[in-house]
Amino acid sequence: MRLICPSCGAIHSAESWANDVDTRQCMIMVADLPGEVSRRCLNYLALFRPGTRALIWSKALRLLKDLSDLVRAPEVMWEKKPSRPNTVMVWALALDRVIEHPPKRLPLTSHGYLRAIAWEIADEMDRGNESRIIRREHAGDGDGVRKMRERPPAMTVEQMRAIREKALGTK
Repeated sequence: MRLICPSCGAIHSAESWANDVDTRQCMIMVADLPGEVSRRCLNYLALFRPGTRALIWSKALRLLKDLSDLVRAPEVMWEKKPSRPNTVMVWALALDRVIEHPPKRLPLTSHGYLRAIAWEIADEMDRGNESRIIRREHAGDGDGVRKMRERPPAMTVEQMRAIREKALGTK
């Protein structure tokens, strides 16, 4: 199978690309990412390409490792803002936004812009979840209301006296 580079027109066999260690690792990393992210990551990596030159495989590998860590983290964090729950969809939507509306200054040098957008999306999702929970609690369907209803009965006066006498007797 022959592959043609869309940027420069170079033609190589798929096997020749697989001979390079960094290239092979990049393809493994892309395949290992969740599907929603892996479909978008090559277009995202193109934003790191310096001018008319190609993105070198070692840099692409580093970027993919960093992206994989961000996607697999339990929370989305940005600067000193509160962390938000992380999902694959947060990163897929963030990648879409960055690809559709890239920053004015290209090439990108880090994942900072992507992280900022991912945090905004995660924050929006978290606020939406919070407001749904609050509405359910106000309606009496939430966990907080249910837990209050399931609370064990208060102690009787005799039980409180027994505890007090036991505590005073051991001093």
